[in-house]
Amino acid sequence: MDFELIKCKDAPSYLNRRDTVFADLREPEQYMEYHLPGAYSCPYERMAEWEGRLPRTKKVILYCEHGNLSLMAAKRLARHGYHVAAMIGGVECFKIKNSIDSVK
Repeated sequence: MDFELIKCKDAPSYLNRRDTVFADLREPEQYMEYHLPGAYSCPYERMAEWEGRLPRTKKVILYCEHGNLSLMAAKRLARHGYHVAAMIGGVECFKIKNSIDSVK
């Protein structure tokens, strides 16, 4: 595998780091409803438009609704030389995990 996998429970440790960016692969409407802090809106369907604008000097963590699209996008970006990771479980897992943690 040419890219990393990150568990949704580990994603908060990457937030607000200077060496990492998050890319939300969902549709813009979904992004507007909820997205990880600081994440860029990068709809999977328009990947050809935005992939060249991602920083090559940072780790790019991709996420989608449940994790499937981020795996496909990570594979493609890794082939183009990006340091990339896919978040397992997607944003839904992240929201569930963080709501559970905030109750504790």
